[in-house]
Amino acid sequence: MAAQTLHDSLDDLISKEAIQTVLQPIVDLRRQQAVGYEALSRGKPGQMLQRPDLMFQAANQAERIPELESLCIRSAIKHFRQSELNGQLFLNICPQTLLSYSATLISLSEQLVAVGLSPRSVVLEISERFPFDACDKFIEVISSLKQLGYGIAIDDLGSGYSGLKLWSQIRPDYVKIDRHFIDRIDQDTVKQAFVTSVVNLCGELQCEIIAEGIEQVGELNLIRSLGIHLGQGYLLGKPAAQPEILTPGNHTPIADYKQLLHEQTIGSLCQSCPTLDSHVTIRDAGQMLEDQPALQSVPVLEDNRPVGLLYRSKLLETFALPYGRALFEKKDISQIMQHDALIVDASMSIEAVSRLMTNDDEHSLRQHLIVTCAGEYQGLVSTKELLKRLTESQIMKARYANPLTMLPGNVLIDEHTDGLMQSATQFNLLYADLNHFKPFNDHYGYRQGDNVIRWLGHLLQSMADDKTFVGHVGGDDFILVYQGNEVADLCGRILQRFQCGVPEFHSSLDWGQGYISGSDRNGQPANFPLLGLAIGVVPSSLIADDSASDLASLAALAKKAAKKKGGNAWYCLNRNSSVPELTLIR
Repeated sequence: MAAQTLHDSLDDLISKEAIQTVLQPIVDLRRQQAVGYEALSRGKPGQMLQRPDLMFQAANQAERIPELESLCIRSAIKHFRQSELNGQLFLNICPQTLLSYSATLISLSEQLVAVGLSPRSVVLEISERFPFDACDKFIEVISSLKQLGYGIAIDDLGSGYSGLKLWSQIRPDYVKIDRHFIDRIDQDTVKQAFVTSVVNLCGELQCEIIAEGIEQVGELNLIRSLGIHLGQGYLLGKPAAQPEILTPGNHTPIADYKQLLHEQTIGSLCQSCPTLDSHVTIRDAGQMLEDQPALQSVPVLEDNRPVGLLYRSKLLETFALPYGRALFEKKDISQIMQHDALIVDASMSIEAVSRLMTNDDEHSLRQHLIVTCAGEYQGLVSTKELLKRLTESQIMKARYANPLTMLPGNVLIDEHTDGLMQSATQFNLLYADLNHFKPFNDHYGYRQGDNVIRWLGHLLQSMADDKTFVGHVGGDDFILVYQGNEVADLCGRILQRFQCGVPEFHSSLDWGQGYISGSDRNGQPANFPLLGLAIGVVPSSLIADDSASDLASLAALAKKAAKKKGGNAWYCLNRNSSVPELTLIR
């Protein structure tokens, strides 16, 4: 399209105010509710610049971005008010626009007041797609907007020019991760690592993350597992004049995961096949294998109990010897069968059988193993099928696990607690969090910080039994769902183990003096306490109407109460006391 044609079309669009607004929901992934709507602009029918990319490309070439954005904002405010939607209005705006109109920012607030809105109902998305050198004047404008009550978001993080520098200077309320990093994130460990680092940084800076461009259920589940609670994309709701929130169908990957968990015994892979009695002759066995050429291994039984495995290759090798057929065909197959065949019970887990085979030095390349139940023959499992299922299991677990500890992430934590609440099963939820982790991380570096988090994950997992589910929320936050009755004993043992192991992660100087020397947020010298562990406990009996949101709120309250005491402590909420009892490990 010629430049002059673009400019003429832009003139026509702006002069006629031929803009229409559509809204796309920004969804709280925990509650499936919209927290706000992003306003997106389109040219009205009949306009050459209907597509927003062409519209803003023309405006950028003509240096009329502020003028076009001002028009888009007026249209968005009017449309949002007429739609009577709950939540915040997210408006896109470039730094150039803010600077160009900084002297008349009050007009934006006047537009809001005119339609019955306030600055607190608006979030300004600062786009970093166009070159921009942040300056003192821009930071002053952002500060003024914050004082008026506007929310601030960085749009398209990772796609533009200013990146982390802009983030550090304006301290936004929201960070929107560019859809490039969300697209097929469930299949890309590099993207997972990038987003995980953003999640950790946002936790430190106390700003919310919004994942943009969610289009697949796998992407949705993965970002939930990383601790991201807000999302936007076609899977959740498409841009429309009257937007609707969509509910992804049945979370199929989670259903697959649950099914996979139930099929993790070796018995689930068992296949029936013909068998031979131990007293059958080698000639008869050879005839059977000749009649059934697909058979490679045949279990050998006595009274329906396996005593060995006959391999086709061994029989053919025997017949190939000089006078082999004449010498052996009348003998029992016990003469050539494998007597030390690997025999496992159907109830054994696939992982346990895999370890057993790995430790088997003599026959590490077995083609088949025999499965029994109460000692009686059930069937065969091929090594190929075992490895295939083990690989599928590991991939599925990794997809919904926290990348740092490989413990189940938020998606699986939610699924587990929801299942217990729906079945009215009583449990205690333990919310474990490190005290003073930020100064530790700043002082020793992120690698040592990651080492501590991995160690804590291993510690919690080692304390778990068949009554305990261990998950990693993200950062230094962990969840244990305990169905036993001895919660005080469990918390005490965890804190004692933590207290014994945590000195290894501090220098002898710091541990000896009892604090870490560093700088506070203002750059002034300060001393910080050593690492501690706080555990907030919520009995499921306190949860009203089996509400997952109530459970999360109570867990945060219990954890906060324990953290106030410092050191290593656990704190259990109690329905009968306004101030829950505290147990402190000194």
